[in-house]
Amino acid sequence: MRKVLVIVIGGLLAAALLASPAHATKPLVVEDIRFDGTTAVDPDLSEACGFEVSVSTTGHFRGTVYFDKDGNFRLFTGRPSLSDTLTSPYASIETSDRGLDKTTVNSDGTVLIFGTGIHLRVKGEVYAIGLWRLTIDPETGELIDQEYHGRFDVLQPEIIEAICSLLGPEGA
Repeated sequence: MRKVLVIVIGGLLAAALLASPAHATKPLVVEDIRFDGTTAVDPDLSEACGFEVSVSTTGHFRGTVYFDKDGNFRLFTGRPSLSDTLTSPYASIETSDRGLDKTTVNSDGTVLIFGTGIHLRVKGEVYAIGLWRLTIDPETGELIDQEYHGRFDVLQPEIIEAICSLLGPEGA
C-alpha cells in the first residue's frame, strides 16, 4: 500500500523531469527515503479488519533517474528495501518489500510503472507475489489502467482477509 504511493510519486517525479532540461547523462538519485519504524494506524486495514491495525516500517526506498547519451530521460527505477510489522490488539506479523520497480514514458505520453516482487510473506507462506503495471496520465495524475498478475495486489480481498485472519483473535 505504501509502496504504491511511493512508486506513483516517483512516476510523477519522473514525468516532471521530462518537462525540464536534462542535467547530465549519469544517473541521478532523486529520492532516498528512510523509514525509521514510526508506528501509525492503518485506516484501510483497520476498517477492513474491524479492529485497529498499526504498521511500523523500517528500511529505505531509493529512486534513480537514468538518462540516454543525449541527456534525455530514459528510465526511473525505484528500489524498496522495507520491513513492515503489522500489529493488532491480538497479534503481530512481519513482512518485507524488496524488489525493483521501473517507470518509463510511453509513446503516447502516459507513464508506465512496472513492479515485481514479494509484498506479503508471513510464516513462510506467500500471500502477495507477482507483478503489476500501472499507467498514469502525467498531466492529471489519473490512474488510467492497472494490471496485476499473480497475487501481487495487497488490496485484493483474499490478501486482506489473510491479513485480518492472522491479526485477529482467532489468529493469535
